[in-house]
Amino acid sequence: MVPPVRWYYLLSSWIFVLSCLYPIVKIPTYPLNLLASVGCFEVILNPHKEHWLKNLYILFIHIAPFFWIPYDLSEWSFKVAAVVIVAYLVFIWFINENPFHVYSVLLDEDHKKFSEFTRDRFGFNI
Repeated sequence: MVPPVRWYYLLSSWIFVLSCLYPIVKIPTYPLNLLASVGCFEVILNPHKEHWLKNLYILFIHIAPFFWIPYDLSEWSFKVAAVVIVAYLVFIWFINENPFHVYSVLLDEDHKKFSEFTRDRFGFNI
């Protein structure tokens, strides 16, 4: 059995956390949020594959930050995006994972119950 993909294995989770911290630390995440929005396509193209609450969570984590972050495509925001991506890759390497493996497992996940999803992603059952 393949270990579950935890929330901190996903770049979109990192981007969401940074986006939530924007009002405090003013780290521009707009280019990263554009990159993370790709994560919505699986839900949009195949909405009945997973439990509807998981789909709602996926859409929220990828779309909601656009409501509170500024649209910033400056040179500084791209530098910050590059640093965040490198930090993510170093973290993944440090925990002996491979981003290609993480995302291939993520695409193969099948959560028919929301409790299965919360157990796998966050380590607890609802």
